[in-house]
Amino acid sequence: MIVSISNDHFNTFFFDNWPTFAIGTADCTAGPSDQTPEMPWYEVKIASDLAQHLLDCLMADEFDMARSLEFQLDHAHLVPLHFLTPEMSIPIVPVFINCIVPPLPGSRRCYRLGRSVAAAVARWTGGQRVAVLASGSLSLEIGGPRAFENKTFGVPDPEWARWVLAQVRTGQTEALIEAASESRMLAAGNVAGELLNWISVLGVIDAATPDILIDQPALGNAFAAWTVRGVA
Repeated sequence: MIVSISNDHFNTFFFDNWPTFAIGTADCTAGPSDQTPEMPWYEVKIASDLAQHLLDCLMADEFDMARSLEFQLDHAHLVPLHFLTPEMSIPIVPVFINCIVPPLPGSRRCYRLGRSVAAAVARWTGGQRVAVLASGSLSLEIGGPRAFENKTFGVPDPEWARWVLAQVRTGQTEALIEAASESRMLAAGNVAGELLNWISVLGVIDAATPDILIDQPALGNAFAAWTVRGVA
């Protein structure tokens, strides 16, 4: 099973009801709700037992999670899943973090969320292996004044993105948490708060350094992978 941590882009949530943290506990969902180019429409099975277990554990750890039973997924969850499980044969648990509508949750709070997810997975007795993924940009402006000329997006602060990846590469999580204030992240782009998704996964794996780290500077993002067993 896969716990997928990312943010919505006004496709499931809107200003009238935008949770800081949410978890999808339905039996199934679908997407991409934003009609991501070249992506097929997927029906996605939710690991509802694991989702309920995570919800219970996170609430017990004093995370006031919203629960959603009616939602769809956009590119943030489905693009990585498209490559990891193109037949969508692996059930998932979608976790949503508010990364784009201020006020954003604090970076340390998101790191602690990751630690709580790891502890909940360690206590899961369902017998299945559980992977955790997250997605998000490090420096990205969508449709704003800092977009590239004749483009819908821009990378306003590539130096920040490089610095972030240097901390990830060397396991300097505390320095990253200290630096990743809301104002600093949003200075790197109007959706650069998606770094919080990365920080939550750093909480899951704690101090581990990545097995793979591939920078994509032209897009303001990167790919990283860790192999961690028995996380708690």
